[in-house]
Order: sequence, then structure tokens, then C-alpha cells
Amino acid sequence: MNSSIVILILGMAVVTYLPRFVPMLVLSNRKVPEKLVKWMSFIPVSIFSALVFSDVFFWNSEVNVHPLENVKLLPTFLVFYIAYKTQNLLWSMAFGILGISVMVLFTSI
Repeated sequence: MNSSIVILILGMAVVTYLPRFVPMLVLSNRKVPEKLVKWMSFIPVSIFSALVFSDVFFWNSEVNVHPLENVKLLPTFLVFYIAYKTQNLLWSMAFGILGISVMVLFTSI
């Protein structure tokens, strides 16, 4: 393996590891304010929501909310309904996959 590739991989490992290690190192001996802890608890939900909604509502590089053109739209609402009613991740995933499959089968994309 070329030495520049090894250096590149090691550099990427350091860049990936540092943002996780530095906050732990800095905050390990300090008491974090409760407001900050509460605020940080919303970060994963916010990131997940942004990823899901950008994937669902953008179809062919533009915003599309037409349910017959955007094959992801109706299965998304189905998954939300199933998740709300059953509180079961497995059922939500199964109905999501089934919904996407049906939409792709019966629409031309």
C-alpha cells in the first residue's frame, strides 16, 4: 500500500476521533449546566428529522409534495401512522418497505 494512502487513512481517523474525544476531555472535570444537557438531548432528534424530511420531500432534486409523483410520500405517512399506533419499530419498518414497494410497483418512476 502506498505510504500516502496510509497517511491519509490515519489523518482521517484522527479527524474523526478528535471531535468525540476533545469535548469528553474538556468537560470530564466540569459540571455541565442542566439547560445545556436538555438542549443537547434534542440534537439527535433534530438531525434525524432533517435527514428524513429532506429525503421524503425532495424528489428529482426539487420539492415535490404530489403523492403520485413522489413515491416516498404516502409510505412515510403510513409509517408515521403505524409507528404512532403500534409503538413498534419492526412493524413500522415492515410497512415502510411494503409501502415503498407498492408505490414503486404501481407508479412509473
